[in-house]
Amino acid sequence: MLRRVLWLGWLGILGGCGLLGGGPTEPEQCEQAAPAVVPLFAPGPSETGPIVMRRPDGVIVTTASGRVRPRHEREDRFMHFEGHYFEHRSFRFTIEDHVAAGASSIKVIYEPIADPSTYGPTTNFRAWKMYGPAGNGPQSYTFADNGVLTQVAPRRLEKTVTRNARESRPIKVGDIFDFEFGIFLAGFDAADPSSIGDGAKSYYSDTFRYQVGVGGLTPETFDTTGLLGPVESARLGGGLTVPHIAFANGTPVGPEMAFSQLALNTQSPHQQLALEGRRLFHTRFDTGGHSEPYNPIFSEQAGKLGPHFNTTSCSACHVHNGRGTLPAPGSAPVESLVLKLYGDDAYGSQLQPQEAPLRLVRYETRQVTLGDGQVVTLKKPVFDAGRSLHASPRLARQLVGMGLFEAIDESTILARADEHDCDGNGISGRAQQVKDPVTGELRLGRFGWKAEKVSVRHQVADALDADLGVTTSIFPRNGAAELSDDDLQRLTVYMQLLGVLPQRNATDPKVERGAKLFASIGCAGCHVTATLTGDSHPFEELRAQKVRPFTDMLLHDMGPDLADDSGRPEASEWRTAPLWGVGFTREVSGSVHLLHDGRAGSVLEAILWHGGEAKPMRDTVVALSKDSREALIAYLESL
Repeated sequence: MLRRVLWLGWLGILGGCGLLGGGPTEPEQCEQAAPAVVPLFAPGPSETGPIVMRRPDGVIVTTASGRVRPRHEREDRFMHFEGHYFEHRSFRFTIEDHVAAGASSIKVIYEPIADPSTYGPTTNFRAWKMYGPAGNGPQSYTFADNGVLTQVAPRRLEKTVTRNARESRPIKVGDIFDFEFGIFLAGFDAADPSSIGDGAKSYYSDTFRYQVGVGGLTPETFDTTGLLGPVESARLGGGLTVPHIAFANGTPVGPEMAFSQLALNTQSPHQQLALEGRRLFHTRFDTGGHSEPYNPIFSEQAGKLGPHFNTTSCSACHVHNGRGTLPAPGSAPVESLVLKLYGDDAYGSQLQPQEAPLRLVRYETRQVTLGDGQVVTLKKPVFDAGRSLHASPRLARQLVGMGLFEAIDESTILARADEHDCDGNGISGRAQQVKDPVTGELRLGRFGWKAEKVSVRHQVADALDADLGVTTSIFPRNGAAELSDDDLQRLTVYMQLLGVLPQRNATDPKVERGAKLFASIGCAGCHVTATLTGDSHPFEELRAQKVRPFTDMLLHDMGPDLADDSGRPEASEWRTAPLWGVGFTREVSGSVHLLHDGRAGSVLEAILWHGGEAKPMRDTVVALSKDSREALIAYLESL
């Protein structure tokens, strides 16, 4: 494989060394070149080819994929995954935009991976969504064009649309062409050959929105619920951003499922691989049972748990792909937080309940008085495992957008590193360097609270081993792997392609004011508001995406109050936590537990725990007026 070796150039901007960094920086430190790291991906074509292309005749062709849905977009259960969702219930579709070539027609080609019903109803096609008045209930919409697809091959159906039926005119560049499929699969009628088997046979789909004359799917919507847009700056995940989905009264549909939707621009065959990966994510590795009802036992995976483990399935800690939670002190054992151990010969690198159950015994409290006199109580959790340990508590993290982090070029991340604060701004982010567990090469650390994993695959395999005791070819036991490489790939694809929610209320004046404060205070020095993914990831949908994850992917010294008990020099260093999705934490997880050990019960509490490099920003927030502070919090909670 062709490999590039990236070097971090000369680091120093010598004129400003050490002005705000807590002490002078030696010039030779700024002149040192960083060690070389090997890029995660080599340049080359993607697995699927371009998502949008223009043919020689001027027609714009867009490819995409989807999964079956149990109800329409604005109805209950829309976001959920019904029984047998992973069994051939995805599809590919292609949009041929002839408007871009001067005509007034769009052809949509639908290709399910299971046979459509032969004797049952023909697959429906509905286009040009028309919304009724807000407040008229979840079904206050219809489609101006409601017909059927024409089957032209066993698994190929087509529809050509020649007018904008919503406005009774020819289609023109700039229109948002929104459409959905009404899906009937083989087995809907008892006489159908090639029945799909168990589970439902009739479904709905997403409402897909296409930008006429531009190409590509968009989360743009003309919905009357008050969740219009999102505007481009609010599409935090770039092309992976999923639309706002709400009832007509503005209430989100299935808010706990907000982090469970696959990326809008997911390509085929990745959609099906991700659905099969989701099945693995929700499978118990002791019994093979699925965490959701109406799904069969995955007998192939049963009996793989242990011998030591923290939980029985991925979804047990990452409920709805969200953050972990903490129990009340003195109650049940901690379930979605683990203790990473350092220098412990008895228990290894991570404590498991079979060795010593971990409990939250109490909180240590302290109070912070804000500039307007408001008093905030901060709580630090105290854990007990029955003995003294050099340990680092790690709460389960939210999982959206991981593929985008993996797709950012090493050069983009390293360009922001300034370990010795050579630019004198008080921020000295350090790039983590980790040996690839497969090749042994030195790569950039990206994942985990301390950026100790080099790739999504590495992160997944490590969690399987450490949390579930399930071995892979990356981390075998006695040379053997329990989970196949194909299944490891399925889990990895699922993690790579979870969609990102858009920012809410991005144009609200209070939120806009908060955004300006976020920048002026200096928060964006670490929580970088925008970055661009590279062009070498194998997945086309992850390439060249302008995203807003609010992290620089670097390690920063957060001060003694946030240091763990590892006893290591880097105890107070943490990778900048991404902020996208933080405003959905309560809706997804049921409660708010932020920071590495879940100590912060709100965004404000998380800010007030900041120290070290972030202390000047923290102190500025403390001194803000009530109105300014509330605007800042409103901005963060909109993400």
